[in-house]
Amino acid sequence: MIKRLFPLMIVLTFVLFGCKSKKPKRTKYEFLTAVSSDINKKCPIQVDSILKLENTVAFPIATFRYNYVLKYDTLKYDIQSFEKSLRKTTLNTVKTSPDAKMFRDMYATLEYNYSDTLGNYLFRIIIEPKEYK
Repeated sequence: MIKRLFPLMIVLTFVLFGCKSKKPKRTKYEFLTAVSSDINKKCPIQVDSILKLENTVAFPIATFRYNYVLKYDTLKYDIQSFEKSLRKTTLNTVKTSPDAKMFRDMYATLEYNYSDTLGNYLFRIIIEPKEYK
């Protein structure tokens, strides 16, 4: 299930906004801010039964953050093992997905914040260009 989530999230970014900017000379930050704004108009988005995209945020120079709510029983399951597995899957997706090419080409840092259904912070996955280039 984890392997299906991240290609879907990246595809969702492109479906909601499109993969190319029509304005020349737009900075990376301006482009990512426009992508974020467009996606946020459609949020919250239920990605699957346990994952909901609440919003996105762009930061200078080229960082894009996804803020998710994760419906996950942290008492029943080991959240650290889940995070480790999710990080591997996320990194692989960023490295290999054609839909993530836009981020790779602009050397963007991708952040994935996860909180529980009560708003409690669970973990953050950060993927930097040095990891996928």
